Amino acid sequence: MNTSQSGFAKVIVLIIVAAVAVLGVMYFTSDVAKTRIDAAADQYAHWTPENIAKDTENYLRFCETEATKVLQSLKASEIAVAQNRASLENTLSEANGKIGVGEKALSDLKGVFAAATTANTWPATWQGRSMDQDAVKRQIVSLYKQVEGQKGLKAKIELGIKKLDAQVTRIQEGRDQAQGQLAEIKTGREMLKVEKLTDDLTSKLASIKGVLQATISTASETSGPITLDQLAEQSVGTVDEAEFNAIMGQ
Repeated sequence: MNTSQSGFAKVIVLIIVAAVAVLGVMYFTSDVAKTRIDAAADQYAHWTPENIAKDTENYLRFCETEATKVLQSLKASEIAVAQNRASLENTLSEANGKIGVGEKALSDLKGVFAAATTANTWPATWQGRSMDQDAVKRQIVSLYKQVEGQKGLKAKIELGIKKLDAQVTRIQEGRDQAQGQLAEIKTGREMLKVEKLTDDLTSKLASIKGVLQATISTASETSGPITLDQLAEQSVGTVDEAEFNAIMGQ
């Protein structure tokens, strides 16, 4: 293989790497992209080494079209992630507010319970309400569970935001790779004007299909944007006397 052919082979290898990386990102970040990639598998099946050798220009055009679609999908994912992050941040702010209010109310009510128990002055008054001992106990347990529930929700939201931030990085990398792929395809097309395909180069071209199909077949899960619906709600169960005493001891 002469120097020009070797250079063109390197271009094709770069196209392979970029295509796998970009399509891999999109497969794992978008259900829509996953469906599109699955559908594209049939088109990849058409591009046998023989067909690539017969119609290399259309093969590169196919790769170019796929890269352009990837860029469009990445843009849509970027917008969705940004919207989702804004929703999570708003919910996180609400959770922090509820935690602050709840912890203060819990501390105040525990003080009321302790004072009334020591002085034996039941019923006690809390926030304008007259409450007997059992009612205060139930309220303390309820407040404790609500605060803990908000803390659990906060932790999940913070994890969701971290995942979204990781997706932003992957989207940015995917966009760079797709744009680089388009540039390499353009270079390859220009080289085809003066070079002929060898068997070795045809084999390298054909490997695009094999690598992409392997990526699609091994991908079994998606990790799309984290939604508020995916954050599990904290349940409030029945509390016994031992749990109440444990709360009071905190």
